[in-house]
Formats: sequence, structure tokens, C-alpha cells
Amino acid sequence: MEQRQLVPARDNRALLLKLSVVACAMFAFAWGLIPVYDALCKVTGLNKLLVPDSVAAAPASSRSQAAPLTLTFDATVQPGLPWEVRPLVSSLQARPGEFVRVDYEITNASNRHVVGQAIPRYLPAAAAEYVKKLDCFCFAQQAFEPGQTKRFPVVFVVDKSIPAGIDSITLAYTIFDVPGRS
Repeated sequence: MEQRQLVPARDNRALLLKLSVVACAMFAFAWGLIPVYDALCKVTGLNKLLVPDSVAAAPASSRSQAAPLTLTFDATVQPGLPWEVRPLVSSLQARPGEFVRVDYEITNASNRHVVGQAIPRYLPAAAAEYVKKLDCFCFAQQAFEPGQTKRFPVVFVVDKSIPAGIDSITLAYTIFDVPGRS
């Protein structure tokens, strides 16, 4: 019969020491990647959507935070698309940096299944780069059963760096039929 040899205690201690060193090295490597990633993002311009420079430090030419903007909401439908689309609020006042939520109500007024897509428009067009949407029905195609009505939120913030010359923004949507999806 074979007898099992017991591993000496010092071999166990050596293995424990090696594994501890490896675990510490992995932790140090992961911790060290954070500044490397930040430097890479600054050099390449990655991660701009999450922390735009314009939010961190607004230029001196930006409008006063106390001055509210007039926000107007509108929607049109492609001819032939049997939808009724309307914002539940036609206009409101908001300051740059404030979160805004506006609900749109969409009804399929036909007796058939319809799929559509909303395309946003901003007036003046220069305002588009300052409107940062967080949630919008325009992000995806929308499918409706006959006669179905749905409400969709549009959540956004107007960047604080918006130029002082822009004191009102119209956010309008045009809804198009998605061919082959109905």
C-alpha cells in the first residue's frame, strides 16, 4: 500500500506567502489602472458623454444661471402615418442645469399594427448641442396595436454653457413610419 506523504508546514507557509503576494499584486495593478484610464480618456477624448467639459466649467460667455429659458414642445406626423402625437405641456420655463421632464402622448388611430420612429429637431439649430437627453421615445422604434395610446417621457437638461443669445428652444419631433415593420 502507498502511504500519503504529508506536506511539511513550511511548504504550506511558502504557498500562502506566494498567493498573498499575487493577490496584493493584482490589487495594486487594478488600483493603478484608474489613473491610467483617466489619462487615456483625456488624451483620446473618450468618455465625453459621461462628463462633458462644458458641464464641469462653463465659459464666461455662457448665460447667467438665473435667466430662465422658454422651452416649447411640438410634434408632427409623416403624412399617411395614422398616429396622433401631442406633448402634454406645450411650453414651460426652465433654467440651464435643471432637469426637465415632458410627457408625450401617442395614439395609433388606425385599425392596424404600426411601428414608427421619432426624429428630434431643435430650433434654433445651434441649441441642439446644449440639450442633453437622458430618456426619450426617440431612442427606439415604437410599436402600437390598433387604437392603442401610450405616454412617453422626455427627460433632458439644458447645458449651463448655452450661449446668452439663446433664450428659447423649441423641441419638435417628426414621427415617421418604419417600412416593413408594420
